[in-house]
Amino acid sequence: MHAVTRPLPAAALVFALLAALAHPAAADRRADTTCAGDGCEATARSGEPARRHGGRSKQQSPVTCKYKNMRLDPTYTMLRPDGSVIQGDGTGQWYERQCVDARDLAQIEEARGPNPDETARIFSIMDGLHAIRRQPVYIQNRTVPDLVEEARSRLAFPAPTPRFSPASPWTFVNYPTALWLDGDLAAPRTATAETPEVRVTVTATPEEVHWDTGDGATVVCPGPGRAPDPSAPPDEDDCSHVFAWPSAGQPDGAYHATATVFWHVTWTAEGAPGGGDLGMVPQRSQPARIPVAEVQALNTPTRP
Repeated sequence: MHAVTRPLPAAALVFALLAALAHPAAADRRADTTCAGDGCEATARSGEPARRHGGRSKQQSPVTCKYKNMRLDPTYTMLRPDGSVIQGDGTGQWYERQCVDARDLAQIEEARGPNPDETARIFSIMDGLHAIRRQPVYIQNRTVPDLVEEARSRLAFPAPTPRFSPASPWTFVNYPTALWLDGDLAAPRTATAETPEVRVTVTATPEEVHWDTGDGATVVCPGPGRAPDPSAPPDEDDCSHVFAWPSAGQPDGAYHATATVFWHVTWTAEGAPGGGDLGMVPQRSQPARIPVAEVQALNTPTRP
C-alpha cells in the first residue's frame, strides 16, 4: 500500500485542477479565465432575462474550458497533432486550453462508487485527469475598448409592440387612453466578450419610453407600462394620453402612434480596470393605428 499512497501529492494537484474546471467561479480571472472556443467568443452572448412570472433559465454548456498562458514567444510556430502548422504572428499569445465535460466527470464519479478504497480513488483521479482535453491555441490580443465594442454589438433588444385601450374598435376624445408596450422589456439585457484574461460585460437597462401619439403630442413614460387591470392597484409604469380631437380627418381615419424605448447602456470589466457609461440607445417601434371617435350628446327639454 505504500507504493499506492506515494502519488497522493500529485493526486491533490489533479483534484485542484478538476475543481477549478468544474467550478470556474472560484478561478482568479486576473490569472486566467474559463470560457469556450478560441478567444472565448462562444461565451460572448446576449443575456436572457428571467420573466416576472414563472422565470426561465438558459441551459449552459456542460463543457468548461480553462486557459493558461504558455508564456511562449508570440511568433512561435506550433504543430498540431495532425501535422498542420499554427504560426504565431506576434499580435497574440499562446495559451493551453484545458477543457473537461461535466458528463465525463459524472460517469467517473459514478464508476468510483460511494465508498471507494484508496486504490479506486487514485484510479478515478487519474481517469479525471485523462478526461481533461488539452490543446494549444493562439489568441489575438484585444484591448478592453475592443471588448466593450464587441459586447455592445452583441446586445439583442426585444421588439416593442404598441398597445392601447380602449381599442374596440376605437378610443374616445377627452377620455384617458392607456398606452403600453408588449414584449420582454422590463428586465435589463446583458452581453459579454472576453479574452482568456479579461471579461467585459455590457448591460442595457430600459430607462423611459417616449410616445409620439400622432396628434402632435409626446408622452414620456417611466417604463413599458401594462394593460389596464381594474383588479390591480395603479402601477408607476402606467401611461396614458387624452386625445383632444377625433381622428376622422387623418389619413386612414386614425392617428399613427410610435413608441421609442431608451436603453441606458453601461459596462464593467473583470481582470482589468475599467467601467463606465455608454449613453442611451433608442429603439423605435412600428406605428400603431389608433382610431379616435367623438361621443355626441343631444340635449332635449325634459317633460313637465
